[in-house]
Amino acid sequence: MAVNKKGSRKIVVDEHEFRWRATGNDGWITVVIWSSENSDCRVVGTTNYHHDWKKVDEERWSSNSQAIVTNRVVREVILHVGTKEILEGRGQINIGEIEQVFDFDNAVRN
Repeated sequence: MAVNKKGSRKIVVDEHEFRWRATGNDGWITVVIWSSENSDCRVVGTTNYHHDWKKVDEERWSSNSQAIVTNRVVREVILHVGTKEILEGRGQINIGEIEQVFDFDNAVRN
């Protein structure tokens, strides 16, 4: 099954081209990664926003930082799963929470 490339980003790992897309939902970010050579296999993981909510007053809260999914995060996920598994796989590989693969303390925007 083909994956729509619109809105996706490109990354090259171990000389293989992959595409990825991160979409925000209520409370978490979903990341989908697939090979440009084999769109039949997709890696799916999630992470929360890692907000540092602080109360401004009785009715308002503010956050100075949140996690950003970058090529660095995606590269770690691909290497964790394995390029061979993604290139030769079929269906969906669910990795669950990306925090198990990548330390988001190094990816939070301040």
